[in-house]
Amino acid sequence: MSYQELLVKLMDGIVGADIRSTIAESFQYILNAYLSGRIDDEQLKRDLVEFCLDVLVTKRPFEDIDKLRGEAEEWADKLYKAVRAYTLRQRLFIRYGRGE
Repeated sequence: MSYQELLVKLMDGIVGADIRSTIAESFQYILNAYLSGRIDDEQLKRDLVEFCLDVLVTKRPFEDIDKLRGEAEEWADKLYKAVRAYTLRQRLFIRYGRGE
């Protein structure tokens, strides 16, 4: 599953366009920092957990934070794998072009 699809699923239940936009922009900032080499894999993982936890707290502000943290770690792992796949695809495209 692509990181875009995961992000849409993570935001499921958030109806405010302004909040959804802010979430997407925040994720894009993390992604761009990783793609540019400003953060490494470990920092990406930490940032994704924090990001996912913030989204989940926004969706369910009265739920137990420890439960949300566990769920955030699961979402972050999925997003991490999707970002790594996207990054590999981008790097291969840059290295080999369209293959024409």
